[in-house]
Amino acid sequence: MTLNNILSTSLTGLFTNQTNIRATANNVANVNTPGFSRIQVNQEALVLQGESVGVGVASITRVVDRFLEEASRTAISNTDQFAVQREFHDRFQGVLGDPSSDSSLAARLDQVFQTTSDLALNPADVLRRQQTVSELENFLSLVGGLQGQIQDLRADVSRQIGEVVTAVNENLQRINELNPLLVRQTALGLETGGVEGQLQQALDELAEYIDFNIVPQDNGAVFLNTTAGQPLLDTSLTQLEYSPPGIVTSETFFPPINLFRVNSDTLEPISSSTDITGTIRSGRLRGLVDLRDTQFVDLSESIGELGARVADEFNAVQNRFSSVPAPNTLEGRPTIVDGAQATNFTGIVTFAVVDANSNLVARTTVDFDAAPPADFNALIAQVNAGLGGAGTLSLNNGVVSLSATAPGNGVVVSDDETNPSLRAGRGFSHFFGLNDLIQSDDPGIYETGLTGTENHNIGAGQSLTFRVRDEAGRELATVNVGALGTTYNDAITALNNVTGLGAFVNFSLNSEGALEFTVNPPRSDVDLELVTDSTQIGTTGLSFGRVFGLAEGQRARAAQNITVVERIRENPNTLGLSVLSPTAAVGELALNNGDQRGALAFQQLETLQVGFAQAGELNAGNVSLSQFTAQFLGNAGLQALRATNLEEDNQALLGELQERLSDVTGVNLDEELANLVVFQNAYSAAARVLSSVQELYDSLLNAV
Repeated sequence: MTLNNILSTSLTGLFTNQTNIRATANNVANVNTPGFSRIQVNQEALVLQGESVGVGVASITRVVDRFLEEASRTAISNTDQFAVQREFHDRFQGVLGDPSSDSSLAARLDQVFQTTSDLALNPADVLRRQQTVSELENFLSLVGGLQGQIQDLRADVSRQIGEVVTAVNENLQRINELNPLLVRQTALGLETGGVEGQLQQALDELAEYIDFNIVPQDNGAVFLNTTAGQPLLDTSLTQLEYSPPGIVTSETFFPPINLFRVNSDTLEPISSSTDITGTIRSGRLRGLVDLRDTQFVDLSESIGELGARVADEFNAVQNRFSSVPAPNTLEGRPTIVDGAQATNFTGIVTFAVVDANSNLVARTTVDFDAAPPADFNALIAQVNAGLGGAGTLSLNNGVVSLSATAPGNGVVVSDDETNPSLRAGRGFSHFFGLNDLIQSDDPGIYETGLTGTENHNIGAGQSLTFRVRDEAGRELATVNVGALGTTYNDAITALNNVTGLGAFVNFSLNSEGALEFTVNPPRSDVDLELVTDSTQIGTTGLSFGRVFGLAEGQRARAAQNITVVERIRENPNTLGLSVLSPTAAVGELALNNGDQRGALAFQQLETLQVGFAQAGELNAGNVSLSQFTAQFLGNAGLQALRATNLEEDNQALLGELQERLSDVTGVNLDEELANLVVFQNAYSAAARVLSSVQELYDSLLNAV
């Protein structure tokens, strides 16, 4: 070996070990830096013309485990997904309060039934009536308040989605700025560990918000795609867009989370947008979207179903009985009934007029089984003739009313005790809401009593537009349904058109006149959103979607603004507790103010088995009002517990992965100090070789 080769070998040894010492010092300096991965100098032997000429630095790299890094990012996304859900469910649990307190939802309902029990002991006591109405109003106020709180939480979730979208955009911009630095360092053969460390921090922060896959490039840059395949960052930058609505109700349609390419310098869009809402799989965005569109919607539907059934059962009792004195006028709520329609009632109902002393003035009975009127027009004519001018039954734009002619007289609608009038399981007064106790923004009951052959009276050119989504929230189709024909069967045929909605679902009218649909195979579940509805059934002012409960968030509206009707709230004497005497003759007492039967009927609601429809995660079934209330509270608690458990499970997994990653990439002071000794000794040895070469050169020069 020549002296030049020895000189080269010693110099490369000095330089290489100097690089090693610098890398080791950097590792030691960052021993407590969060997320820092130690730097490693990769050496290579230098060979020239078959002879070794020393050692060189092949590369300076971060010590990483790509598999553990990817697993850690996935755990970060999952942990944050469930963490944000746990945060919001904890807030809702705070709204629900302590289940054992007297102000809880279940306790309020128990207090209602306690007051009805007291009322049954003395139904003529005004104070007991007032207490019953007051406790019922308190319970309904709590139900409506919970519905409002759920919508407020959805609004807050929506605002947080906007904040997270902003954070995602900022991280994508940061990663896009780091990519050119990585490309430059890689091209020049310089150390990339520092930039890669910054990149890793940005990727970990991005993982908190949204799921993604990394596609490393040969030039050192990284490209990002969502796990569903949409590009987040490649040769151009993409950004997300979301505009949260200012006011949120159960019927609010939320805008999509859109993805589009932008100019990296100006951030101006350079492509059309793509809706990625349904394809986000984890991270805070997924957690927030699930809260907004699924979990809180399920809770709002559950509380809506509770409000609907409480109102329906209390109204059923109120409509079976009459107040004393009887009201001068009974006016119902809007329905889709018109005069030319068949009544579709069975059983027997009595219409009566009483004077101010509750003595019978006139009475007429309609037997829908033995002598059914041809239609509602015929029914009205029959009743008015039977009352002989003492009272008037009328039907205007779907609203039925019964009025006494004389100002001091009152009207009563009473079903036969053994064979009551029924349509879709509800008596005549109950079906039309003539003497309701509770009202809300929507009845929440969609058993119409219609048959498919009846005319719907929907005008030509009117239509419905549906959006179909799969169980993951991805949009499958937007379908406009027009040409609804003449009858309800025609409308259902249009809905079931195989080139439209029929490709996904199949609609039908059940025996109670409610519209149902089943999902067509091979799909197991779809979500229908009624986007627009320009239909109107006759002159009722009610749309097809409204009548059958198809409108977005409509079932939740049964708990919105739910309250005792004003006339009963202001005057508890109008509470219906008395039964019209079936044997009273004209001029005889027909109503008794001390009648216990109405109060007992209210009391019996405590144990009555009620048919609840499926609402959110609560299955359909026959349970009492109190049992369903307990199910709602239990489900709310279960959702909170589920989010907490999933967060804890993923947090534990994340901790384990980060510990293993730290074992691989973290700085071990003992190891670094040992390496430092090795590199220092190697440096000293190389320096001694260099010194020896210098001495040899000096000897040669002196000999010349």
